[in-house]
Amino acid sequence: MDADMSEVDLEQVWPKLRDGLDIIFRRENMSAKYYMGLYSTVYNYCTNLTAAHVPATAEAQLHNNFIGSDLYSHVENYVSAYTTALCKRCEDMDGEALLDFYTKEWDSYRFSAKVLDGVFSYLNRHWIRREIDEGRKERYMIYMLSMVLWKRDMFDKLEHKIIPAMLELIRLERTGHTINKRFISAVVENLVELGMDDTVSAKEEEAKRLDIYKNSFEKKFIEATRDFYTNEVSVFHMDNGSCTDYMIKVETRIQQEDNRVTLCLHSSTSQPLQGCCNDVMITKQLEFIQAHFGRLLMDKMDDHLARMYKLCLRVENGLPALRKALKEHVQKEGTEALERVAAEAFNDPKLYVATLLEVHERYQGLVDRSFSKEPGFMKSLDSAAIEFVNKNAVTLRAPPQMQPLKSSELLSRYCDQLFRKSAKMPDENEMDDIQKKVVTIFKYLVDKDIFLKFYTKMFCKRLINELSASDEAELTFIQKLTATCGYEFTTRLTKMFQDIQVSRDLTSAFKDKLPDDKKSAEFQAMVLSSGAWPNFPVSVLTLPQQLVMTLENFEAHYQTKYTGRRLKWLYSQSRGEVTTTAFKGKKYVFAVTTPQMCTLLLFNEQTTFTAEHIMEATGMDGKSTKAVVGSLVKNQVLKSDQALEGDEVPLNATITLNAGYTNKKVRVDLSKMTMKAEPPKIDLIKRTIGSLIEKDYLKRSEQQRDLYEYVA
Repeated sequence: MDADMSEVDLEQVWPKLRDGLDIIFRRENMSAKYYMGLYSTVYNYCTNLTAAHVPATAEAQLHNNFIGSDLYSHVENYVSAYTTALCKRCEDMDGEALLDFYTKEWDSYRFSAKVLDGVFSYLNRHWIRREIDEGRKERYMIYMLSMVLWKRDMFDKLEHKIIPAMLELIRLERTGHTINKRFISAVVENLVELGMDDTVSAKEEEAKRLDIYKNSFEKKFIEATRDFYTNEVSVFHMDNGSCTDYMIKVETRIQQEDNRVTLCLHSSTSQPLQGCCNDVMITKQLEFIQAHFGRLLMDKMDDHLARMYKLCLRVENGLPALRKALKEHVQKEGTEALERVAAEAFNDPKLYVATLLEVHERYQGLVDRSFSKEPGFMKSLDSAAIEFVNKNAVTLRAPPQMQPLKSSELLSRYCDQLFRKSAKMPDENEMDDIQKKVVTIFKYLVDKDIFLKFYTKMFCKRLINELSASDEAELTFIQKLTATCGYEFTTRLTKMFQDIQVSRDLTSAFKDKLPDDKKSAEFQAMVLSSGAWPNFPVSVLTLPQQLVMTLENFEAHYQTKYTGRRLKWLYSQSRGEVTTTAFKGKKYVFAVTTPQMCTLLLFNEQTTFTAEHIMEATGMDGKSTKAVVGSLVKNQVLKSDQALEGDEVPLNATITLNAGYTNKKVRVDLSKMTMKAEPPKIDLIKRTIGSLIEKDYLKRSEQQRDLYEYVA
């Protein structure tokens, strides 16, 4: 046998390998040269077979198997002897002393096993791999063999003391003691690694490697956790603890358990641990927790409400009862808030809308902050708002047939006040914020078409009378309504707004084109598209010549722009200004309707007329004449020899210019006296009620057929 064959005999090789294993498991320093010498010894022993023997292939295979098996057995016996001896050293230990010994020895052993695996890596790659591939049981890679032997000789024999010691440490920490968490995490790492199996696929290994951890530790840990918290909950109730204190305790405990998983346990334990805690501390105490929801709402304890929400969110069916309670509470709060202001708010849109918003904003904020905008709570808030917005103490003060319309009316009046010119106008950001709030209330109206009818009518007046404070604000609000209800909902509003913009450009172009000698009066035309605007009465009126000329010139200009279109002048909606020095020489500027203007201009000819003559001269009908002249008499610009009949002058009265008229103001608005509150039209009320019945918002009372009931 030459030098290369000298180490084929295991009896000659093993003493050298055993000495190396002693150094490895004593964790003594080993040079790279010595390590490579051990590796070469194993390599030479396994590879010299072919060089030393040239028998038949089957015989060579048999001899090769014998050599690999013999070497494998020697290694197994050595490691087993080591782990058995190690176990004997700690058989009298328990508690923390045992955990301390076990974890320290495990760390050392694991390191030694990795070095051992490197020394015998050639055996791993060839003989052991072939054995595993051929399905040989009880054959492992050297590192895996080390794990198997540790489990068999160490853990299996000490499990009955190690696991209780771990659980006791956890119990102590739960009761406020400080423990060495490293004992827990190290044993957990040990159990997970002991579950490794290099004979299965990676996918199977991921699940199987946790078998030891879960069966030996996790099951017992979950049982101990359940017992601990069941007892703690019982003691808490025996001490009559409050719900808020209980929730804080549960919240704290859950966080502690989450931290324990993060710091000490395997991440897969999180789900069963959370399930256990949720079941014991929340599900089984759900009635106790939820019973205090109403009180927390009343006391505005938003932090505790958020805490309750987060706890109940963790368990099945934890939220439905809270959602229901929130709806009932918000509905009650809204109803009571409106009861407190019912008398004042009935004719005060600002107070009415402010009260609605106060309630809604309070609970919208609660849902946003404390309930994380959870859809179920959002729906509860919306359902409650629909109830108290559409039926409340304010709406119930209206006649029965008007009750379904009242909220829409007040909201539209609020908008009218918001968009009209006033001394105190909100800035752009404030206006946008207010509009968003208005749209919030608008969304809760059961029939938005009713609101649109009221709003359109008031919008029309603002545009025609140039009362809008800001075109941009008007347009922005229309856009918000469009975003909420769609383009068709606001088609008329958009067209009305566009008509005013086009009319301004049209009038400007007309003025620029008209020669100076034809400019008899200042003039502004509004061309309103038929179908988009409300139906205005077309009245007959004989205009003064200077106005006739201006209108004819404008019509001619209009026809050059829009051939084939016909204009109808709506004198009932027209207005203007007249300047006078007829009263003791003092100059006044009267803002008047066009019929008032035509009436006053008659008095340039003489100072006394009969009402009938005024009717004939202006072309107005009798009813209009009585109302128009009556308004000027009430303003004391004219005098009547007969008393007014309400606001109207009799047609047989003699009307005289009041030469003694005085007013502290130079500019006087006479047109306001002709504006009366218009009672709702009967046919509009009937159509609206019919629409609400069709949509199941109203129903006829079974006891009184002329009474309508709101359907909740």
